[in-house]
Amino acid sequence: MSTETHSPNGWPQPYRLLDAQPYWEALQEEQLKYQRCAGCDQAVWPAHSHCPHCGSRSLEWKHSSGRGTLYSFSTIMRGPTQLWTSIVPYTVGFVQMEEGYFLFTQIDATAEEMAVGKGVEVKFIRRGEQTLPIFSLMR
Repeated sequence: MSTETHSPNGWPQPYRLLDAQPYWEALQEEQLKYQRCAGCDQAVWPAHSHCPHCGSRSLEWKHSSGRGTLYSFSTIMRGPTQLWTSIVPYTVGFVQMEEGYFLFTQIDATAEEMAVGKGVEVKFIRRGEQTLPIFSLMR
């Protein structure tokens, strides 16, 4: 079981469920991983101990290209805490990855630059003790 913690500089740290441990370890190396089912070949995200599509337990961790398209987004103008308020405005959204899964993440672009369907690519930032993926628009 995982619990939320805070880093020394105040950033909340993500919940680290055991099924997703390879994902969190890959982020520390600035790599993005996801699961793919060997039974039905579907991308699986978030991480599971079995495939939500066919029930197989034959899940493999794969490296993601780190590229996708912007599926939806919202620009936050009022942060929920003092720490998040310090970086407003910021944008979050769902990215449809080339491999077929969706990832909820921060998007490093202004509201004026954003549009559903635009190409994005991963970059990595450090928040507290954890490296996290955020996405920027492809130029």
